[in-house]
Amino acid sequence: MLTVISLGAGVQSSTMALMAAHGEITPMPDCAIFADTQAEPTRVYEWLSWLETQLPFPVHKVTKGSLRESILESTTANEDGSFVGRFAGSPFYTTSELGQREGMLRRQCTNEYKIQPINKKVRDLVGLKPRQRAPKDEAGKVKILAEQWIGISWDEMQRMKEPREAWQRHRWPLIEEHMTRLQCLEWLQDHGYNQLPSKSACTFCPYHDNATWREMKSSDPESWEDACMVDEAVREGVRGTSQQLYIHRTLTPLRDADLADPAEGQATFSFMDECDGMCGV
Repeated sequence: MLTVISLGAGVQSSTMALMAAHGEITPMPDCAIFADTQAEPTRVYEWLSWLETQLPFPVHKVTKGSLRESILESTTANEDGSFVGRFAGSPFYTTSELGQREGMLRRQCTNEYKIQPINKKVRDLVGLKPRQRAPKDEAGKVKILAEQWIGISWDEMQRMKEPREAWQRHRWPLIEEHMTRLQCLEWLQDHGYNQLPSKSACTFCPYHDNATWREMKSSDPESWEDACMVDEAVREGVRGTSQQLYIHRTLTPLRDADLADPAEGQATFSFMDECDGMCGV
C-alpha cells in the first residue's frame, strides 16, 4: 500500500513531514505530493525548496495550471459582453445593487487546484489508469491501495473528512498526537528549525486576515502586488457574475484597505466548508 503525505507546505503538513523524517510518525512515507496553484507567496516556494532537502522521501509537485491566469482569463469579455475564460471558483466578496456586501462566490478552487491534482498523482503512483476501477478482494470489497496523510491539527479537527475514493483512506497523524498548530511550531523550534513556514494560501486568497495582508505588504511586495493586481482585475465581475468583486471584505480596493484594524479582518475561515483540509496546512 502506498503511503503519501498531502503536503501543503504550511505549518502543520511541514511539521508532519519532518516528524516522519525523524521517525516520530511511522511508517516512513513513500512520498509527499505538493499541489501547486502557481499563486502561492514567494516564502512558500522558498520554504518548500528547503523542506525537500530535509526529507528522506521524494516530493512530487503537481499542478492543474495557474489559478491566477484562470481568474484573469475569466475577466476578459467578448464584444457581446460574454466572458472568455472559465471562472475557477475563488470566493471573492460580492456586492448587491446598492453596493453592500452580499456574500462570497462559491469556492471551487481548492477542489480543482489542490484535491484533484493530488488524487490524479496518487492514481498514477498506484497504477490506476484514467477511469480504471480499483481491484476488489475475495469478499468483494474495494482494496485500499493508498493511505494519504493530511496535516490537520487537533484544534482544527472539524476539517477531517473521509476520502472520496473507496480505494484510499485518510490518516491524520497530528490528530493522533493531539498536536495543535501552536504545538507544531513549538516542535519545529525544539528540533532546531529556526526558519518557520508561513501559511500556505494563494496571494489573493480572500480569507487572509489583516495581519497577513500587513505582513505580505511589508515583507513580500511582489506577492502584495500580485494580490492587488488580481483584486483590480475582478472588480467588474468574472464569468458567471456581473457583480463587482473584491478580495477584502470591506469592499475596498486592496491597495486602499485599512489594514491596521484587526476588527476589520477577513471573514473567519470556514473550516467546516473547506475542502478536505487541503488549504492553509
